[in-house]
Amino acid sequence: MRSTMILLMTLALPLPVASADLQAGVATVDITPPVGSVMYGYGARGSNVSEGVHDSLYAKAIVLDDGETRVAIVTLDLGAFTAENTRNVRGFIGKRANIDHVICVASHTHSAPRATLDFPNRVAPWIRDAEVKIANAIKEANTNLRPAHIGAGWGEVREGHNRRNILENGTVEMMWGNRERLPTSPVDYSLGLIRVSTTDGKPIATLVNFACHPVVLGPENLEISADYPGVFMRLVEAETGAQCMFLPGAPGDINPFWDKTPPKDGAFEQMEKMGKAIADETIRVLGELENVKADTPLSIQKEIIFLADRRDVTRENKNIPAEINTLLIGDEIALATFPGEFFVEHGLRLREQSKVSHTFFVGYANDQLAYFPTIKATTEGGYGAASATRVEIGAGERLVNRALVNLHHQAGLVAKAQ
Repeated sequence: MRSTMILLMTLALPLPVASADLQAGVATVDITPPVGSVMYGYGARGSNVSEGVHDSLYAKAIVLDDGETRVAIVTLDLGAFTAENTRNVRGFIGKRANIDHVICVASHTHSAPRATLDFPNRVAPWIRDAEVKIANAIKEANTNLRPAHIGAGWGEVREGHNRRNILENGTVEMMWGNRERLPTSPVDYSLGLIRVSTTDGKPIATLVNFACHPVVLGPENLEISADYPGVFMRLVEAETGAQCMFLPGAPGDINPFWDKTPPKDGAFEQMEKMGKAIADETIRVLGELENVKADTPLSIQKEIIFLADRRDVTRENKNIPAEINTLLIGDEIALATFPGEFFVEHGLRLREQSKVSHTFFVGYANDQLAYFPTIKATTEGGYGAASATRVEIGAGERLVNRALVNLHHQAGLVAKAQ
């Protein structure tokens, strides 16, 4: 545990200069729905629909190109983005943009619309319009490519708690909120940053990796909002003049201290406070990163792993496709993406066992297959471990293991078999 904390507290070391020429381009598009949509997340909202817009929702795209491989990452202020949504975006892009790989990452805000095919009507559903806008943002980012430098680093933000309180008898008691900020474990306070800039040091984009549910706003809130990620992205963009993107980590069992706060109890004020804490640490770490150019060849591997449904006692029918992607940027930076909300220990283990210096766990990517608890958590019960989860027990460990194997192969770090 001590070595883990040391890693989380360590800022990036300068990355080596390389001969490969990385290019990057970015674009942003507003995907805010019309008012009146059913909202994502809370069953406690019942039949209530959105009544206004507190802050707009965006899709933010970045395209990276090393001359041979071209990858698009788009972050979305949405509760979920399914495999079907991802396929549609990839289809709209097609071959015209010459993009090899597309990764779509939802923030998991619970104050976004639920993507139904009858809103505002069946003839022109909002989600289909949003898919086209997302694809067009990726195409625009692709046209904005320019030579770029890239670096990575780490900070710490002590926001959020583990909502699973393990009792003496080994069962779990859910602790949704924690306004007293009582210590809980395990948690992941690391704030991972990737900075992309022009060759003369002008910021292009900041990618922020953090593990905590975006649920400061509770079911009583009926205004569209990106929750705390929208706040820190707005503040970082105002400070840097460059696009800021949120890459959620593994927050399956991690909640904000002010979980599900009603507006009358200061929900929006607490959302601003949490967002500002993350923005302040982001800006501090960015100020300490050197403008270096990583060894920047890109390597990406996509793998579809078929999982069994946990409710199938035979576990022979593996019919749930789970897409993982491992993106290696040079020798020092790696992103591993996963299609759901993983318990925090999965993210900690990926980073502990990866041999790539700066490895980022990215959840809610390219699909939403609900919760991936740890094997241990399934013996304890509780939300996300005994309910709201459909994948076979051990699925999280299995996908993380595959990501580690793929990354190490891509990095040339696997010893040859004798």
